Amino acid sequence: MTFLLVALLLAQPLTPAPARPESAAARPDTSATTPVKNGDQHAIGEEVIKGETEVKIQDMKPYFAPQIDPFSPVNGLLVPDNYVLDDALYHSVDSMTVPQHFGHSSYLRVPIERNFIYGDMMVFLPSFEQRVTTWELVVSNSLGETVRRVARKGQPPAVIAWDGKTDAGEPVAPGEVYSFTFNAYDAQGNQTRIPGSPQRVNAMVQQMGDEWVISIAADQLFAEGGVQLLEQAGPRLDEAANIIKEKFKKQVVVYVYTEQERLSAERCRVMQDELSRRMVLPGNALKVAPRFVLGLQPKLSKIEIHVL
Repeated sequence: MTFLLVALLLAQPLTPAPARPESAAARPDTSATTPVKNGDQHAIGEEVIKGETEVKIQDMKPYFAPQIDPFSPVNGLLVPDNYVLDDALYHSVDSMTVPQHFGHSSYLRVPIERNFIYGDMMVFLPSFEQRVTTWELVVSNSLGETVRRVARKGQPPAVIAWDGKTDAGEPVAPGEVYSFTFNAYDAQGNQTRIPGSPQRVNAMVQQMGDEWVISIAADQLFAEGGVQLLEQAGPRLDEAANIIKEKFKKQVVVYVYTEQERLSAERCRVMQDELSRRMVLPGNALKVAPRFVLGLQPKLSKIEIHVL
């Protein structure tokens, strides 16, 4: 009986199990399958997006500074650390053919503290509470003689300067003491007088036409009545040499004024030696000329250096 039941079960045909319905999410979307004109087919579920757009890349380019100085081979020639200039080379080099690397040499410019007057001799700054109708500036020497007088109408300017020249246009004498007086008048004729403190002119630098003139009082360089240089003469001669180097074109003439011919000649030789030791000039470019004036006051003895 058992055997017959098993045989019947094996003899029955097998029927497939009913298919389970699939959800819409799991069902593949065949609508995305789109044929392309060139015949290519895309896989099911893919989406094709086509178009054009501009994109600007803002990335910074890396910069690396060069590690090698291309001028290092010649730097040592242009700006050497030090110089060896003996007297033989110093006197043999012409200033018009000085090599470029001599530009840093102390022979050319010496650091100094300026002792000369450059440009305006005196500057006055007038200030008045009441209106001024006329005014005048009077410059006098130690004898009380008027050397310069400037008179104007109306309110005076904020700055009144004296250029160190007389009414005749000549430069004043170094070694002399000058004082100034400022007079102002109102509409009623009332006077306001402002005296200035006397000032001594020791040395000055002025441009006279195409040349520069360095005027130095003799007592700023030499001992009284002699040719011995004072201790303070060194910086003043250095300053004069610096000006000559800056303004030199073709010639330098040194005039020495004293009351004695012999003294003028001896001081000329000293000036020539001292300036030659401080400068490199072409041959015969430096000349000296003694000048003696009978009755010249010792305080008015002077050295004039004309740079042409």
